[in-house]
Amino acid sequence: MLNEIIQQAASQVGNPSDLITIGRQFVEERFGTPGVIAAALLVVSIVGLFLSKVTKLSFNIVKYIVVPSVALTFVATYFLPYSFVYILPVTVAFFSVVLMVKG
Repeated sequence: MLNEIIQQAASQVGNPSDLITIGRQFVEERFGTPGVIAAALLVVSIVGLFLSKVTKLSFNIVKYIVVPSVALTFVATYFLPYSFVYILPVTVAFFSVVLMVKG
């Protein structure tokens, strides 16, 4: 039965919007309108959780890698005979390791 459903869905899917329509129809046939509402809430909560994690990771990268790396690189260019371009990858790698250990 599950194989038939998968084959039917694969044969009818032409683009992603068709997949959403097929999924909605499947849930509506099995569980009715409350099932569609529950499935929609589930999908929205999963997408929201994913977006919140990506946003938190983005801010952590800026806060713990980009800003300290650029600041330390500017300070190091005054004391070392190397240019900004040579020091920046080293500081980014260092602060990346610090973020991984912290995380």
